[in-house]
Amino acid sequence: MTGVQTCALPILDVKLEVGDTTQVVEVKDVAPILQTETTQTGDTINTAQLTSLPLKGRNFVSLTLLVPGVVSTNPDGTNSRFGARPFVNGNREQTNNFMLDGVDVNDSIDNRVGYSPNVDALEEVKVLTGNAAADYGNAGGATVMMQLKSGTNQFHGNVFEFLQNNNLNANGFFRNRNASTAKRTGFKKNIFGGTLGGPIKRDKAFFFVDYEGTEQRSGGPSSASVAPQAWRNGDLSQFPNNIIDPTTGVAFPGKQIPVSRIVNPVAKKLFSSPDFYPLPNQAGAGALGVSGNYGSSSASTLKNRQGDAKIDYRLTDKDNLSGRFSMGSYESFGSQAALPIQMTSGQEGPTWSGVINWVRTFSPTIVNEARAAYSRVVIKDTAVDWSGKLGADGNSQFGIPGGQPIAGLSSVAIGGGLTGAGAGATISNTADNKFIYYDNLTWQKDRHLIKMGAQF
Repeated sequence: MTGVQTCALPILDVKLEVGDTTQVVEVKDVAPILQTETTQTGDTINTAQLTSLPLKGRNFVSLTLLVPGVVSTNPDGTNSRFGARPFVNGNREQTNNFMLDGVDVNDSIDNRVGYSPNVDALEEVKVLTGNAAADYGNAGGATVMMQLKSGTNQFHGNVFEFLQNNNLNANGFFRNRNASTAKRTGFKKNIFGGTLGGPIKRDKAFFFVDYEGTEQRSGGPSSASVAPQAWRNGDLSQFPNNIIDPTTGVAFPGKQIPVSRIVNPVAKKLFSSPDFYPLPNQAGAGALGVSGNYGSSSASTLKNRQGDAKIDYRLTDKDNLSGRFSMGSYESFGSQAALPIQMTSGQEGPTWSGVINWVRTFSPTIVNEARAAYSRVVIKDTAVDWSGKLGADGNSQFGIPGGQPIAGLSSVAIGGGLTGAGAGATISNTADNKFIYYDNLTWQKDRHLIKMGAQF
């Protein structure tokens, strides 16, 4: 037998009342305190900005343009090794001072940046744009101070590779506009490397190393203006003006110069050697149809290898010692030109630098910092006989007397709107060696802060 039991639940009458309206004002920031200890202006670029912002050439110099008062007439040039530098508050680009770990890394040969560290290895870049303290000095423009990272009690590192090529990069505006006649140039650039830092002895000694390599290859269509076969045979009937015999003052019949009268040794060599001076292979432009009548190609290569090694060692509770060594190897060469008789140029820039830094805390109010550093920046500019056809006796092959100090051919101008031969071949081999010692003492006395020091 089944039974069902039921019960009734009581009904409650709940009365809701309107609550009070409250308003909360939360102050998340306050106005910065007026800076009274220094008059210098500028900004700091931290490690997040250095590694997260897109950099075409992975060069920290282009990031200085983010700081107020900093501009450049050639922003793209700031991405190259010995390229453009910023103009700060109206000063020339040669008036900047670049420092790494507190010591000079300038190229005093032309006031360029002597060494540009891997941006993944930098802790920060501080750009002082005005009224820099006396312990920086050396320049009236910006003082750009770079600080390399240090190791910690934990191992940290990264590896990277950045690729640019003509398939991924946008084409130039004018090449897109003239796509039917202007072929796209070849380009490939690889930037690769990595960093690693960690403890040697926990809480006592630390290391940090980094490496960066760059490989760049570029090239594409190129053209030159060469003499047609008729001109080489003395037939100048294509010219609208009369061709006058300089020995008689009478015009050559039919504007034809006898081949026997072509006695200039450079002309004879050019006109008799198609391997040196090729014939036109395409239609030219201009009134005479010779402008760009020879189609060829040009190419260039760039290589850069650089690295840093840093050790931090805590000697005592009052003494901290650190050392850094940096080395770089840079070279850029034109590997091909339109004509074998043209020369290209090249530049090499090996660098070495090192610094030892000792910070001594005499008391909570007195700290001394001593640095000893050495740097060597070498710049070699050279001319390149890329085809190898000119050789060490190029001038004598063309009947130019006097010998030559380097392989190739002296600069030869050819009239009639034709491409010249050889090159002026301006070369240089300069080395900038610096031996530097800094000593800075900071003393805080009550409400006063005194800094003193010297640089040799």
